[in-house]
Amino acid sequence: MALSRRDFLYGSLGTAVLGGLAACSSVHSDTNSNGTSSAPATPSDEGKSANIGKVTGELSFAFWGGSTGETMGFTNAKKNFEAANPGTTINLKIVPYDGFFSGIDRGIQAGNAPDIFRVDYTTIGKYSQNGVLLDVSPYFTASEVDQFLPALWDAVKYNGTPYGVPHQTDTTCIVYSKKAFETAGITSVPTSLDDAWTWDEFSSVAKKLRSSLPSNKFPFAYDWTAAGAFRWLSWLYEAGGTLLTSDLTKCALPSDAGTTALDYTKSFFTNKWVPANNTIKTSVYSDNFFLNQTVAMTFVGDFLVPELADPKTGYKGGDWGATYMPRDKAAAADLGGNAIVALKDTKNPELAAAFLKFLVSEDIMKYFCEQAVELPTLKSLAGEKLAYAYRPDVVAVCAQQASTISDTITKESTVGGFADINTALQNELELAFHGQSTSATLGAIATQVNQAL
Repeated sequence: MALSRRDFLYGSLGTAVLGGLAACSSVHSDTNSNGTSSAPATPSDEGKSANIGKVTGELSFAFWGGSTGETMGFTNAKKNFEAANPGTTINLKIVPYDGFFSGIDRGIQAGNAPDIFRVDYTTIGKYSQNGVLLDVSPYFTASEVDQFLPALWDAVKYNGTPYGVPHQTDTTCIVYSKKAFETAGITSVPTSLDDAWTWDEFSSVAKKLRSSLPSNKFPFAYDWTAAGAFRWLSWLYEAGGTLLTSDLTKCALPSDAGTTALDYTKSFFTNKWVPANNTIKTSVYSDNFFLNQTVAMTFVGDFLVPELADPKTGYKGGDWGATYMPRDKAAAADLGGNAIVALKDTKNPELAAAFLKFLVSEDIMKYFCEQAVELPTLKSLAGEKLAYAYRPDVVAVCAQQASTISDTITKESTVGGFADINTALQNELELAFHGQSTSATLGAIATQVNQAL
């Protein structure tokens, strides 16, 4: 089924996504996915080496094993790039997400890391600030850069220099069992972002589900597990708070908004709205709770839609739908998605740059996002119909939710020390959900955030 991104990004999403999220845009390789040359740079274009020219050689590209669609997308890119550039070989290395970056770190120290690797936006700053990534600015003209949504191009920059390409983005929505909602007497589910549940309304839904479900079933599960701890910040932004001061130099979490957000999310446990093991450091993720029907609804990223919708191994609890994140003083979401980067010390930087550009060329990105069910980062694709492999109706919800990712969210999520900040969130939120006081939690996070900055 075809899905119009124009309706999402230019219509219901409006200019907030195009100007604020800047998560969707891309640049073209000198050789496009059909093997033909792109237009030469104009004299006014920046980037003296933007026209890379003929490339040959062999490089390795590591990415974590996600969905079948992601693997299909990267395999398609490899095949087409090698066909368009005879004499090149891109060796794909699929690695589990758990331990992926510790493996990258060991490889960098030992001098045998992959030439190119995938990195989420919340982790890229760790590598760019340490000077280990390839500066890609010489390989992109100003007009090529302009093809990206500004906020996502900004997400790969450190001190004004881009160290990679924004490959795709994703964000969180709620999926729910229609049967469980009917049983609980929940007859109204938001069908537009403007009508998203308030926190009070969301609480009412959770209470109805709690009353109708057996004691071993729960209203919902959240997606803050492990490296996803930063997604808790959505509730802080919804409460009207920020993680950092406006100059991004200090933690601003200890605040009325921080207290409100943490107290409310701690109530998920005291009210038994979530399973007791739905904690930050659990081994069970939000999608698993939904798949095994332990919960009636759950928070998931759009990249998990293929898993839920798979006719053989997906959700077996009947019809399911999707709706928006709840809102308090504001609506908000998390900046999900990934960049692709190359090491500064790669033996063939021009080949690496050519492959990065190819990955974000229009045809290659379109195919990847359709198969992986993820949101593209090219402005041009905003006006295209994407034939998502699964549940385009759910992608529509996520695309609209993405419009609530503000410049503040983007900037705070991509500061150089955010990987350490995310670790602090993992550790302290885990303690908070097991009894640590709100004030102690906010104070401990603030101390660690300031150290990371």
